Amino acid sequence: MERRCFLLATAACLAGCGGGNASVQQTVAPVPAAPAGTVDTLAVASRALGRTMNVALYLPPGGARHPILYLFHGFGGNGAAFFDAGLAINRAADRLGTPLVIAAPDYDNGFGVNTTPAQGTSSAGGTIGLYEDYLMTEMLPAVESRLGVVATRADRRIGGVSMGGFAALHLALRHPEMFSRVGAHSAALWDYSGADQFTGQRDWLYPTPALRAQRDPLLLAQHTDLRGLRFYLDVGDRDPLRKQDEAMQAVLGAASELHVGSGGHDAQFWRSRLEDWLSFYSAT
Repeated sequence: MERRCFLLATAACLAGCGGGNASVQQTVAPVPAAPAGTVDTLAVASRALGRTMNVALYLPPGGARHPILYLFHGFGGNGAAFFDAGLAINRAADRLGTPLVIAAPDYDNGFGVNTTPAQGTSSAGGTIGLYEDYLMTEMLPAVESRLGVVATRADRRIGGVSMGGFAALHLALRHPEMFSRVGAHSAALWDYSGADQFTGQRDWLYPTPALRAQRDPLLLAQHTDLRGLRFYLDVGDRDPLRKQDEAMQAVLGAASELHVGSGGHDAQFWRSRLEDWLSFYSAT
């Protein structure tokens, strides 16, 4: 009883000693929710692929006049998998207030390269088509037209996970004048060592030395002017692709940074990296 009286007296004093017998009311102000961006779908009619392709498009609160991140999904996925139904990168961007538009295109299992049936071996699950043409000459202009912006190299960033990491590196190194920041997260790469994974896909992508020279990020980086490009690579310490990603960083050299975190080749690892990705992509 004495302790209860003491607590009541203390509360009254904190509310304002000398207030007579006025009742004590404590009001806790609600914490405002972070403004939420929107996720929409843009349909792009593609002449290169002969069909309509979807792009999942995140607009942050305040509109579209922000840097644009072109973000590429992994094998068997789609662009929508980055948002609420999957990694929920939009929720992380909302929470952090990241000023970044995110465009995540569908591109099947095309690896972001131009392939034709005449180029040889079985695709091992890869999708044949003119995906580089679609992405660079149709998808990018359609997104920027939808946003009502005339984007510059400084405005564009590109990244992806697994197969999408390959696609981002391939496209950035083939078109270095188009992008300023490049992210490769658990990138699917091959260095022809005994550690190579999914060698059927490797042999489909690189059926001849000439085509490998046109497509392989490890070779492209050796002959590309990297000035004006900044690369961010990360991979799990238990990822079977770690060795190849470390080889990629060694080729890129001072233009790049590599982060090895705890995890494997999976969504759990990628979710743990979202804040670091957004910090890199949104930097000026």
